[in-house]
Amino acid sequence: MKFLELNKKRHAVKKFNDKPVDLKDIRTAIEIAQLAPSANNIQPWKFVIVKEKKEQLAQSLPALNKVQVEQAQYVIALFTDTDLVQRARKIARIGSKNLPDDMIAYYMETLPARFASFDDKTKGEYLALNAGLVAMNLVLALTDQGIASNIILGFDKTVANEILDIDERFRPELLITVGYTDEKLEPSYRLPVDEIIEIR
Repeated sequence: MKFLELNKKRHAVKKFNDKPVDLKDIRTAIEIAQLAPSANNIQPWKFVIVKEKKEQLAQSLPALNKVQVEQAQYVIALFTDTDLVQRARKIARIGSKNLPDDMIAYYMETLPARFASFDDKTKGEYLALNAGLVAMNLVLALTDQGIASNIILGFDKTVANEILDIDERFRPELLITVGYTDEKLEPSYRLPVDEIIEIR
């Protein structure tokens, strides 16, 4: 599918039908999504595919978000790794067979020292940026397979780790509802491109 067509087919879907989604298709979408760029190639994301605990996640949501979480076949909870020092070293360890020595040193020494200097605000902005990049890739990958989705920002992040039994090291960023829909979706309005471009 051409990229323009793919983007036109992507919609924020908030009503899902009962058609089951194959878990293999979600795995494929995540495999594609993780090809997203990340700052320093740190890949700080963790995906938690939620089926059994959807209702628990839905309890603290606003009404509209609650309904779509309950209706969705799956919810993908996107977390980011707040221990960037360990994340960098993990990339070096796992990639050691494929990375040249200078890149291993970069992930083992240079990046950890840089990440150790981050204050909470800097780290939060860094993680949020990377989460946004991979989330967009994920919904486009789902769309390419004909699967509907929606990104939810508004949820209680203080309970997500406990509900899903995820280590507090990982920070909840987004919920992505996944399923099929019967809705006839119209393209969302976008500002004319000349309204958002300036040339200097």
